[in-house]
Amino acid sequence: MRNIARRLVGFLLAGICTGSALVHAEPQLYETGPSEESSYVRFVNATEQDIAIISSKGSAKVELTAQAEGRASRFFPVKSGSKLSATIQSDKRKVSVDVVGKPWEYITIAIVPSGLGRVKTMLVRETPTDFNAMRSSLALFNLDAKCRGAAMQGGAKNVTILDKVQPFSVQRRLVNPIKLTATIACAGQAAGTAVDLSQLQAGERYSVFLLTLKNTRQTFFVRDAN
Repeated sequence: MRNIARRLVGFLLAGICTGSALVHAEPQLYETGPSEESSYVRFVNATEQDIAIISSKGSAKVELTAQAEGRASRFFPVKSGSKLSATIQSDKRKVSVDVVGKPWEYITIAIVPSGLGRVKTMLVRETPTDFNAMRSSLALFNLDAKCRGAAMQGGAKNVTILDKVQPFSVQRRLVNPIKLTATIACAGQAAGTAVDLSQLQAGERYSVFLLTLKNTRQTFFVRDAN
């Protein structure tokens, strides 16, 4: 598994050199060395307000909007086994988060509403178990506490790609690098509008997110980037 994860991480880092990571031109929140085993952490804003992520040292800040791909940060490499600390600020309110990652683990810190304008964090963890440079990796993150089993369908025959994704969990699988529009359903009912992922690229990772705001289910996707 470790060799697979290393190949995956190497491929993602190589993508940065091509300029694909310019969309996520964010400051580095945490320090890590190239020879260290790393974990990878990103933040996702699943609220109706803009969010600021401030590093534990207070010297770097990442801002997330409440619109589509602007909701998600890139993945930040951090030394595995070390405690990551950050402060999340929204509408003059602050909440702290601490997390420790395992080697080559990918952690998504979802920022979700907590009532009366407050927010809280939920962690979704995944560790890569496979990699194929000829295929695309597609995931569904269910950030809807009330959706007891999200599903993704798509392709020419509208086949089921991912199924029974429980709240605050993720499923991921390899798919052919095709032009894809996917639909997300919760308990068999459509959740939000169809997600146009356009042309998937071989060797790339993609994440589709499901969330609910003001009793309306919404979906968006990002290309995972370090």
